[in-house]
Amino acid sequence: MKNYTYGIILFLLLLAGCVFLDGVDQPSSAKAGEDLTIVMHNRLDVADGGRSNVRLIIGFLAPKSWAASNTSVITFTTTTYGSGKMVPIPSSVIAGGGLTWPTALKNRFGMGGNYMTDDLEWVVFWTEQAYNVPQGVKDKIDVTMVIKPGPENIQFKTGYFLGTSSEGLSDVFGSNNVYKCQFKDCFSITEGQGDVIDFCNPQIAAVTPGVATDNDFLTLSFDPDVVPTALNGVGSIYLCAKGYTSDGQVQEVCTQTDSTKLKSYTGNKSAITLWPRAYFQLQDGQTLTKIEYFFTDATGTVKVGFGNTTAPFLYTFKCQ
Repeated sequence: MKNYTYGIILFLLLLAGCVFLDGVDQPSSAKAGEDLTIVMHNRLDVADGGRSNVRLIIGFLAPKSWAASNTSVITFTTTTYGSGKMVPIPSSVIAGGGLTWPTALKNRFGMGGNYMTDDLEWVVFWTEQAYNVPQGVKDKIDVTMVIKPGPENIQFKTGYFLGTSSEGLSDVFGSNNVYKCQFKDCFSITEGQGDVIDFCNPQIAAVTPGVATDNDFLTLSFDPDVVPTALNGVGSIYLCAKGYTSDGQVQEVCTQTDSTKLKSYTGNKSAITLWPRAYFQLQDGQTLTKIEYFFTDATGTVKVGFGNTTAPFLYTFKCQ
């Protein structure tokens, strides 16, 4: 019985690990609206009885606003099977458990430590053609993804998936599975429109409304429960801000007084509502273009800013 069990385990190990994600070449940043090229380096090693009518599957994380399934061009090259195109997997194709591939990848692997995950999605492609892959095939497969970012400034943590249509997301081999997933560090889209949409960092601050002029009331809120900050446990939180005007002036308001103190409203959350023109004492003819701000304690020495660092948060005024 022991030899029989050992034989089954050995057979499963031979079956497992038929695809390998060796690495991903991606730039650290790209420009908004301009094509972005990413290359996945993969290997195929079929050690068992081969596969029939199988397609290679790849996936990547992207902001939903990019509509990447419709705008991306995905191609592949191999050492054995030549080159070809990859196309979006139809929504009618089920990955397992009654789930589509994008939903299944989200449930299995999550969103790579990103925040505001409802605005990100897994985009999944497979080879346009199916292939018969006999036993003993060892192949290198490079997948080139040409993706068009949207017009916004965005930063998020990228993620990549590699698998096949024959095995799907099966875990019959345990940890030695036949699919691979890899997440990378924060990636930035720059030179675009508006303030940075930040998926990488916890959202400890928010400004409402998101689109406003300097003549509208703004509410700046602080949420220390999202992630521990240097201001956790501090009873009184204050706003420290600089207003930048269209004529090149900088108006700073960074005193710890009742007029700069945030008011508690739910749990440990607090906020301050202000009229920017009055708050920064603008003169007739002056307009604000942006605000840089921190949250501080009563001494003004402890500062919490963008990404839970001492870099300031930024809010840019826009015409409505």
